Amino acid sequence: MNRVQALYDTTSELDTLVSQMVTAENREEVVHSLTELLDVRSEQMEELKPPFTPEEQQLGKELLPMNERISKHVQRIFDQLKIDIRTIKKQQQSGKKYINPYASMQTLDGRFLDKRK
Repeated sequence: MNRVQALYDTTSELDTLVSQMVTAENREEVVHSLTELLDVRSEQMEELKPPFTPEEQQLGKELLPMNERISKHVQRIFDQLKIDIRTIKKQQQSGKKYINPYASMQTLDGRFLDKRK
């Protein structure tokens, strides 16, 4: 098997992985598999050195649209992760406010404020 064919196979596998529906239940597995495949793929890309045969050049041309699709899908997955993290942080803050609603209020009743410095 030539070196571009191995890269093509890994990229194809990566494309099918990110094209599947990512839910909250399977997100951790998908991200783990995604990380592993990206590591393997980066190693394969480092091994590529010219000159390339016409067959390898054709496979390289087929890789370009797959790379764009993969980038879009990965960006969508990470955007969803960011949204979920923000939601969790808001829920934590809301929980704290529910437990102690007056913690953020500053009352100055019965205190003397010296405005001079």
